[in-house]
Amino acid sequence: MPSVLDTLFLIIFIIEFTVGIGGNGFIILVNSIDWMKKRKILLIDFVLTCLAISRILFLWVTISSISLEFFYEKILLPEDLNIICDVLWIGSNYFCMSCTTCLSVLYFFKIANFSHSVFLWMKKRIHKLLLVITVVAVLSFCKYLILKKTLANRLVHEWIPMTKNSTCNLMEVLLDILTSHIIIHMVPIIFFVVTLISFLLLILSLWSHTRQMKLHGIYSRDSSTEVHVKAMKAMMSFLLLFLVHYFSHAVVILTYYFPDSTVTKISAYVIIFFYPSGHPLLLILWHSKLKQASVCVLQKIKCVRDHNT
Repeated sequence: MPSVLDTLFLIIFIIEFTVGIGGNGFIILVNSIDWMKKRKILLIDFVLTCLAISRILFLWVTISSISLEFFYEKILLPEDLNIICDVLWIGSNYFCMSCTTCLSVLYFFKIANFSHSVFLWMKKRIHKLLLVITVVAVLSFCKYLILKKTLANRLVHEWIPMTKNSTCNLMEVLLDILTSHIIIHMVPIIFFVVTLISFLLLILSLWSHTRQMKLHGIYSRDSSTEVHVKAMKAMMSFLLLFLVHYFSHAVVILTYYFPDSTVTKISAYVIIFFYPSGHPLLLILWHSKLKQASVCVLQKIKCVRDHNT
């Protein structure tokens, strides 16, 4: 018989999962229809579609892993199945992070206005730059697969015996575990730094643009300022949600090394779900085409409801 807390967490999971699938699926549907109509797709729409696909994959892998871990905890799952779930979860997470970084970099080079030769050189080669980010994500995932086995061996032969022999070594073991996982998951941190730099440079571009407008006696917002602000909102939301997501990810990892931490682990999973579920709604609000499509859908739903009543 599930407890009240288990039922509450289950309801939250269902809501987050439904919102995430709906929001990301809407982005894929709108961009796919526009692609079929125009027979071409803008680079930013392509990146948004890839990001939505990666988040749907991440949501499905996460909900599957949670179901296997908590609802079938009395069943001894094969080791191969646990490894497959772990690899799929990390792989979808890397895919999601790389797509979000590509989107942030694309926002920066599309909107920012600098006359520096390096900026102009990189802007002309934006496709190659995005390809480099994707390749780095793939190589880092391969590195993760190699180092993961080393980490597991250290857990069995070093950390577990050390904690059994002396409780004084607990903090030392904990620090060692955190350091090892930071090294393994270094690329997501690099993605975060790249997005942070893009965000700061976009602020610098907005400040420069605003100063030029004031020098010409213009004190009201123009279209360029509005575009800067929308892009900065999207990037800031990613940075904040990424920090929460990465912290929750670290909490989930640490709970595997401590008994009686089921509630903490489920709470961390709830927060992890919030990032791929909530952020698509913000992107829809800040993307003009997606926002217009969502308004049209809501209007049609309202018309159908009024007609039925």
